Amino acid sequence: MTADHTEVFERFGIPSQESIYPYAPVFTGLIDGVRVAVKRTHDAEAMGRWVRRLKELGLPVVTPLAGPYEIGDDHWVAYPWVEGRAYDGSERDLAAAGELLGRLHAAGTKEGLADFGWPDHDEASVQEDVDGLAPYTSRFDEPLRAFMTTTLPAIRDAGLPVAEVSMDFKAVNLVYTGEGPVLVDPDNGERAPRLLDLALAALLFHNDLDGEPARVFTATEWASFRDGYLRHVELTEKERELWPTALLYMMLEWGVWTVINGEWHLDRHARFLTDLLALDLGRYAL
Repeated sequence: MTADHTEVFERFGIPSQESIYPYAPVFTGLIDGVRVAVKRTHDAEAMGRWVRRLKELGLPVVTPLAGPYEIGDDHWVAYPWVEGRAYDGSERDLAAAGELLGRLHAAGTKEGLADFGWPDHDEASVQEDVDGLAPYTSRFDEPLRAFMTTTLPAIRDAGLPVAEVSMDFKAVNLVYTGEGPVLVDPDNGERAPRLLDLALAALLFHNDLDGEPARVFTATEWASFRDGYLRHVELTEKERELWPTALLYMMLEWGVWTVINGEWHLDRHARFLTDLLALDLGRYAL
């Protein structure tokens, strides 16, 4: 990995190194005496405006210290390193994370992030998903085949409230300080129905952790997260009506992709993915 990122190291003035994160290139170093995390971003100018506006609103989110710089086919940015601890699975941490997601959604939309890309599956791509799940389960075969005609239009055409959202709000992207969690990876942000971002967090908040818990939310954990979220967002009647459909939507899109591309050879990840596949979506009531 090091040789492929020589220009990144030179542009930011940081030492050549291996990534500190296994799933995407993330590097560390000092810029003007400040420790930074250097990583890729997308929609770079709008992303910068978004996180700076969030910061101005008092929301705990990293903002660029240097960049974005276009290097090769990607844009790279340096964020200040946030000192703190990892998520510990406690009710306190769950409630604080839910509150932060609610505050992010309550900030609405203003900065022009790219619009959410609705999928356009065909019969072949659906079959790819069915085949990819075959070693693990067949319970989603029929929902996958009905996705384009039922689940997708129900969400896409409902006129649900949109916001500029993380679309990757999970424990590994938060650092907990004395003041609470800080979002340290906002770079998947999009303008999307906020209900989908909430559903994604419900399903995958514990994904990619190195340690415990190696499972999805329990009903009690979800209640702590949900109640924190609802302190800041009043969901509409339509959103509440479509919540089960939003959960199914995200399970069939993000959940299935996560399972098929998951690191099943690692025990912790295999346990999480197994629990995700067995989940009764009714556990996550509003």
